[in-house]
Amino acid sequence: MNIGLITEALPYLPAVGGFRPYGANLMRCWSQRHAIHLVSLLREEDAEHLDWARPYCASIRTLPVPRNGLPGRLANAGSGYLLGKLVAGRTRLAEQVAASRREGNWDVAHVEGEGVGGLIAGALTLPRVLSLHDSWTLRSAEMLKCAQSYGEKLKYQWLTRYEPRYERKLFPQFDAVTVVAAPDLEEVRKVVPGVDARLISLGIDTEYFQPLPVEKESATVVFHGHLGYAPNIEAALEFANQILPLVRRQIPEAVFHLVGGKPGAKMLELASRPGIKVSADLADLRAAVCSARVYVCPIRYGSGLKNKMLEAMAMRLPIVGYPGATAGLNCTHGRHLLEAHTPDEFAAYTVELLKNQLRADQLATNARQFVEEHFSWPSRADAYEQLYQEVIRRHSHCM
Repeated sequence: MNIGLITEALPYLPAVGGFRPYGANLMRCWSQRHAIHLVSLLREEDAEHLDWARPYCASIRTLPVPRNGLPGRLANAGSGYLLGKLVAGRTRLAEQVAASRREGNWDVAHVEGEGVGGLIAGALTLPRVLSLHDSWTLRSAEMLKCAQSYGEKLKYQWLTRYEPRYERKLFPQFDAVTVVAAPDLEEVRKVVPGVDARLISLGIDTEYFQPLPVEKESATVVFHGHLGYAPNIEAALEFANQILPLVRRQIPEAVFHLVGGKPGAKMLELASRPGIKVSADLADLRAAVCSARVYVCPIRYGSGLKNKMLEAMAMRLPIVGYPGATAGLNCTHGRHLLEAHTPDEFAAYTVELLKNQLRADQLATNARQFVEEHFSWPSRADAYEQLYQEVIRRHSHCM
């Protein structure tokens, strides 16, 4: 099969951010039996990683992310709202896609991301699947709950009104759309009735994310992620302000370790407090995460599946999390992790795992086995291949 992959960011590994590792892991699986023709927008330092993608692709075409001034942003907002199509940068992307199709005779187009979906919507006549990861209608509502500034609040207030209309116009222009978690699937089907929406969750590379032979730091708990992202900021602040003091009443030497990129002022200020440390912008965060005794994920807001949870489970860490962190995992409280509902309960579970090594080890072992069985990348690639065959058959019957 000739698969055309159109994506918002260059797929490569190791990488952070949803579209890069998601597309890269799928490409590694697909390339064993299919030809991949990649058309990618380039963001930030993406161009430095083109060599990673080449062995997996029959062809690669790239173009920079459109730099839209105010007129371009207004044009996109208007055309997205009215037509489900984005206009600024549309022509250049369509040209690259057309050239790649001539070279590779695509059988199906896989489009990664709602934004690039809007740029290419209406320009594809072959079978086409849009991979959303999250419902942006749901994501915008969740982000509004934890916005960190007045500007963020205005942005997400606007998006809560814009996204449902945009999605109702955009999604029917594809044969199917996919998301990575059940709450997002439910939201997509509610906002766009009749759309063929499927759940194909994230995978995890259990060879890259595995327990590392590092020395465990006594009484240390860890949380990792983008430390400038509002749901992560809210989670870290809640743990630092409400949960950690309860833990330290029983374990005075307990330490909360924050690991991640781009921490803002609120995150950096936490490092000045007793029992809190911040490791920012590490080239490889695995050793820092693995050195902790317990992984804590006090996330309450957000959409999609939390990749940080899969990573922690794969690295065989015992986990305490809120339901917002465990959404979409379909794991079992008391077997794979401990799910708390209040700060008091969260603290009690954290203390339990810090004090009871046998209990912590059993949860961690079960969690590693769970992701190995249920979140392999080959199974995600297989699910997409089955979906491609379905939409290809539909097109052939309509001809």
